[in-house]
Amino acid sequence: MTPSVPSSPAVSTPPPVPAVAPAPPPPAPSQQTAVPSPIAPTPTYAAAPSAPYAGSMLPPKSLAVAYVLWFFFGLFGIHHFYLGKTGRGLLWLFTLALATVGLWIDLFTLPAQVRQVNAQRAVGIR
Repeated sequence: MTPSVPSSPAVSTPPPVPAVAPAPPPPAPSQQTAVPSPIAPTPTYAAAPSAPYAGSMLPPKSLAVAYVLWFFFGLFGIHHFYLGKTGRGLLWLFTLALATVGLWIDLFTLPAQVRQVNAQRAVGIR
């Protein structure tokens, strides 16, 4: 006969540890829902009108109108007011076109001035 090993009642086996349930698999891409952001996204717009004109671009100034104003009222700088150059218009008004020297300068530079103003108006500067 084989000797039997006495069991000791003081020694006990620890209780089994419950198994941790695995995390559920991530949802399929078609089932994913977007988590709302605490900050609302800022909407973007193509272009906001910068002036109260009906179109997105201001109408161009006319060289013919500028020369007519220069011819009749150039001594008072009215053509500069027409082009939106208020400071220069006031200078011409109070100095009588810089003692008429400004009239001769404007005779030759008025086309370039009108082109410059129209380019600025096209991009919304004036």
